[in-house]
Formats: sequence, structure tokens, C-alpha cells
Amino acid sequence: MQAGEKQVGGREVIQFDDLNPYLLLKNGNYLYKIPFRGGWAVLKVYYGSRSNWVRLTKSFNNVVLLGQTSYFPQTRRRVERECLELWDKHGFKVFDWYDDVDVIAPNCPPNGYLLCGHVDAPTLEDHLVDESIDIETRFETYHRFLKEWCRRHDIAERENEPRLMHENGDFGHVMLVGDDFLWFDLEMVYRSRRRVAEFLWHEIIQYLWYILRKAPESVKSRIVEETVAGYPNRERLKRAPDYFLKHPRLLMRFGRKLDSMKKKGRKPTSKYNVSRRLREAIHSIS
Repeated sequence: MQAGEKQVGGREVIQFDDLNPYLLLKNGNYLYKIPFRGGWAVLKVYYGSRSNWVRLTKSFNNVVLLGQTSYFPQTRRRVERECLELWDKHGFKVFDWYDDVDVIAPNCPPNGYLLCGHVDAPTLEDHLVDESIDIETRFETYHRFLKEWCRRHDIAERENEPRLMHENGDFGHVMLVGDDFLWFDLEMVYRSRRRVAEFLWHEIIQYLWYILRKAPESVKSRIVEETVAGYPNRERLKRAPDYFLKHPRLLMRFGRKLDSMKKKGRKPTSKYNVSRRLREAIHSIS
């Protein structure tokens, strides 16, 4: 239950005796929908469900092997906070965040949480798979998204900025707020500035792979071709399939060749086959 709101040293403080009644989602992180300033806010407590040993072992894999940010709450909080400010600076809509508010609650450590605005809106995935909406209306929205998606990729490549990657991104992590697209879940990013182009190619395949696994046939049959028709940077699209089919590093290329031959890799919606379909669509439209 909420224990109260007060001002301490000029800062707003919200205190709870128990956050469990407000639990929204538990996926490693804890997300709570809490009362705030007459409405609601989302309290994200980073990796509250994982022990320090799990955080350490997963961080080793992320930092040393994959070149990503670690699983420690303070790191994830800092990275997401940086990304929110950076994306907002470049005109990409993100959740409001509240640095001026302290939350005191059980299992909510200082510097291990982020308080953000609550937005009640459908995701782009919800929109694309909703067959009660005319299919042309859905793809009209998708073409607007493609221009904004490409704009972010352009800036990331120009500024060599890995924090503008949506590493954990897919259409389920983009909301439709009026005519705007709101991006969220920005806590995990790649760290290498030398590989920004590779990260962009991976993100393109990641998005397509995700929606092809979930969308109805009316979307599946057209989504790749609509992407080629509507994404403004054709050269970047041409390079994206190579990330999975012809990786620039020979060891990775060999490993992925073996992986693509496994049962999982042979599925029509595997990232390898999504890459092949994208490559074929580009060649047929060019």
C-alpha cells in the first residue's frame, strides 16, 4: 500500500510499504504501475528477481562475449537514462522520466530503479496484427514508421552512436501515441562504436523476424516487400541480410552456416530465412 508522498530537501519522495499490489510485469525486471501526481507512473526496478551470482554470470556473457551492457541494476538504470535523454534530444518520442522523485519501498534500491510516465496506448505490433483494421490502413501506418526508423538509423550511423540502437527492439516495443511512435525498453545496448553498422543490420532483421512469427497471413505475405518499398535507405537494407548469411568475420560466418543447417535454423521464420526473403525482395524490386 502507498505510505505517503512528501518533500525532503526540496525533492519529492513517494513511499510504499508494499509494491506487490501494483505489479504490472515481472520479466527479470519488475515493472509496477503506481499512483503518481493524480495519475499513474511506471516504476522499473532493474533485475530485482535475480541474484548477484546470476547478474555476474550473465554480465560476463554480455560484456566480454557479446559487447553489450551488463545485467547489474545500476548499469542498466544508467544506460536507459542516457538513452532516454539521447533519443529525446534527437526528436524520438520516449517515456517521460522523473529524476526529481525518490521512491522508497522494499526491494527498490537507490540507483537501481527508474520512474517513468505511464502511457496507455497500443503497440505497433497490436496495430499490425489487428484484423479489424483495414490492411491498407495498417500498412500506411507502417510506412510512416519506416521513415522514422530509417531516420534513427541514419543518425546512429552518422554519429557512430550505439546507444541509438534498439537492441532489444521489435514492434512490441514501439507504441502508437496519436500520430507519433513511442519507443521503450532501451536499457540494453551494444557498446562498440566500431560496429554500429552491424548493429543496424541486426536490428532490421530482428524486427522482421519478430513480426513474421506473430502476424496474421495478411501481414506476413507483404511485410518484407512493404519494408523494401518504404524504407528510404535501400543500401542499408541490402547489407542487412549479410549479417546473418555472410557475416564479415569468418568465424561468425562459419558458426552461423552450421546454425542455419539445424532444425531451428531451417524454420521459415528463422532469422536466416527472413534474411533470405529480404534479400530476394530487394532483388525483385530493384
